[in-house]
Amino acid sequence: MRIRGFFVFIGALWLTALPSCGGSDSTTPIPPGPVTPTPTTTATTTATQPLPPPPPPPPPDQATVQFLTFRTARWPAGGREFTLGVLDGKTRKPIAENLSTRITVTPKEGITLAIAPRTVAVGYTAVLLPPAMPKTDRATLAKAIGDYAATRTGEFIALYRHGAQTQLASGFLKDRYELTEALARWRDGTDDASPVSLSTAVSAVVSDVKDIGGEGRDVMRSVIVLAGDPGVVGVLHNDAFVVGSPTTAAGLTAAGAAIDEVRTKAFYRVSACAKPEKFDANFQVTNLKGDVKATFSATLPEETAGACDVSKIDTAKRTYTPTIEFVFNDAQRAAHAARIAAATPPVDVIAAKADFDLQIRLAPGQPVVTAKAHLRGNGTLTCARKSYVIQLPGSARYLLPDAASDEYYLISMCDDRAYSYGSTAFTLFADDLFPIKHRFVELVIDGQTRGIYRLMEKLREGLQRHNARVSAVMRRGYPVAGRDAYEVVYPQTPVDIAAALKRWTDFEAEIEPLAGDPLVSTVKEKMDLDQYTRYLANQTILQCGDYPDELYFLGTEQANGKGQVAETYRIAPWDPEGYTPCHSGGNNAWPDAWGLAYCAEARLDFKILPDPTIYGMFVANIEAQLNGPFTQAKMSDALTATKTALQAMLVDPALCAANTEFKSINAGYADCAVSRTIVQQRADQLLTAYNARRTVLLNNIAAYKAK
Repeated sequence: MRIRGFFVFIGALWLTALPSCGGSDSTTPIPPGPVTPTPTTTATTTATQPLPPPPPPPPPDQATVQFLTFRTARWPAGGREFTLGVLDGKTRKPIAENLSTRITVTPKEGITLAIAPRTVAVGYTAVLLPPAMPKTDRATLAKAIGDYAATRTGEFIALYRHGAQTQLASGFLKDRYELTEALARWRDGTDDASPVSLSTAVSAVVSDVKDIGGEGRDVMRSVIVLAGDPGVVGVLHNDAFVVGSPTTAAGLTAAGAAIDEVRTKAFYRVSACAKPEKFDANFQVTNLKGDVKATFSATLPEETAGACDVSKIDTAKRTYTPTIEFVFNDAQRAAHAARIAAATPPVDVIAAKADFDLQIRLAPGQPVVTAKAHLRGNGTLTCARKSYVIQLPGSARYLLPDAASDEYYLISMCDDRAYSYGSTAFTLFADDLFPIKHRFVELVIDGQTRGIYRLMEKLREGLQRHNARVSAVMRRGYPVAGRDAYEVVYPQTPVDIAAALKRWTDFEAEIEPLAGDPLVSTVKEKMDLDQYTRYLANQTILQCGDYPDELYFLGTEQANGKGQVAETYRIAPWDPEGYTPCHSGGNNAWPDAWGLAYCAEARLDFKILPDPTIYGMFVANIEAQLNGPFTQAKMSDALTATKTALQAMLVDPALCAANTEFKSINAGYADCAVSRTIVQQRADQLLTAYNARRTVLLNNIAAYKAK
């Protein structure tokens, strides 16, 4: 500005020094000779004054930012944790500058912030297919998507079809088998004549992506829109990173790179201490346009005590309560005692499993909260140490890593010797067969420790959180009158229960007369056959003598490639039992000439395992699992993790004495050193059993291949 003013001033002096020239039409010539002042003219000489400097130029337009808000979590004493992404609103790329000191919240009163860059973990990505393509281009794109997905290790990838409706073609999975089959259906399918608008399709996919995994998962959430021209994806969303991609392999690679760049460079952990009441606020970036609304959820009653410290708010370092306590008043104590009495033979199941009121202390030193609970279990209902479902009031609680819920299981593990097998199996099943989160806690009832329990997400609700567009959840029971029995646990209205059962029995009737390729293709249309045979492979590796009734079938919507939606099923194991004898010496199991199937008693197994193609899938999965998730090293690591967690708790004599199931193993179990030895020996026994089973299976696989 000073330089410009200087040149204006010199220019003014230069103009006054110029000789007069003939004017234009608007200029009068100056006559020659002296000029005599008139009475109204003052004959004085004044110095030429400089012109005032021009006004400063207007400031450049401020850039606009786009925010990504993937997660909000509560912490004690008014603490909140926000996962906040900041993108350039025009380029949708991370802003290179560290914005930690420029992120603000309004209103500011009573809020303390601590902000730092962070990397968000790999998470969920949905791929939205284009609504129309020539057949040859479909084949090329289907291959490109499959190749791309194979490079995205650890990422849950789903496929969506853009048509007259936005349909789920395959769910959010790390395994790519179902994705490959969905791509084949789309490749060989047809276009919709009247697809919904792109913005409508994208919004429908984002709606699924933002909810998948539940509010506890702190991970990346993305949508890849295969729209030909990525510039046409004119949709901004706070709940997922939406990136457009050309329908080429290079476009997909670029989209993946964009996701990783945002995941690693655009996010901040915003730690806040604020008033305990719920209120709304706005996040902004100084000198940039745009804001995003943030809801500061109310601090829960048990969290109000203590002082909030922003420096301690960090998901990676968050600790979880070692103890959950039931507290009763006289009426509540009597109701609980009545439930226990009803669970004593002869059992009154309805009375035993009725809800009762109680107060729960969710961590040592916290005030109690009013809640509800009920006993759970079938075969374990009569155990001395009961299992429970607890139902907490208000917002979800963060009692498990990567999970938040208002309902939890407390499993006594009374049928799991030394409490060692079930948690190990669930760990080995994680993310594929069993996404439910779990860990060990101590349960205290009326001031008395009841020993070690497994705290878990509630199964049905957990499965619904981890899957999109769920249509049914059914638990399989033992065969009745020559058919597998199923209990529908979702949906829960009589009409919907009947409809869900009919869809399944119609499928059973459809495959009953089939064999060969028609059987294989029909089964694949109804269920994730690779996952089911992988589950059978796991059960034979673990030598489970009781799995037919320990299995949930999860129905979801699935596009058939031709505009219609069908129901397809995946499965989730429950109540695992390993290295146990088969019922009746195996007399009710499918007779496998190759000795690979173990205790396959379900009628579905009797139908599909005799088929050579499906049996080949089963054998291939045994081998793949032995060389993948169920290697000797991984089995050993999982057992070690379980053993270490249990032994760390077995230090308090009262707690050790409360684990009464240990008594059948060693009468001196109340001595914590003895209890720790019991756990060590059980882990060793399980590893020995695994190694023996592995040898048998590898020999039998070799014989099968040599046939």
